[in-house]
Amino acid sequence: MSNGLKALLLAASTIITCIIVGLGFMMAREAKQIGNHVIEELHSYRIAVEEQDYIRYDGVIVYGTDVVNLMKKEFSGNTNGIQIIVEDGAGRKVYEKEEDLDAVREIGTIGYIAPTAE
Repeated sequence: MSNGLKALLLAASTIITCIIVGLGFMMAREAKQIGNHVIEELHSYRIAVEEQDYIRYDGVIVYGTDVVNLMKKEFSGNTNGIQIIVEDGAGRKVYEKEEDLDAVREIGTIGYIAPTAE
């Protein structure tokens, strides 16, 4: 084999190797983007599952006992920033802490919620 042919063969194999390495890096970049997208989707799905207990009450007419039970569950020793907003014929009341739970149960107080009220 002549030297010219050897040089041509070496150049062709170098170019092919560079193309293969370039394709490998391009595929690695694409895989990273796909992985990031999947992680974002999983994060949003996890948040939706965690908030499922609260979302089912949003905008729904429920009985007073459901509201009181939700308040008992969420306010017992927790201060995680949850607000429970109750709308009735008299107006709108916001409950944020465990102390509000006493007013909800006590008949005759301003924040009292009757168990059978909607």
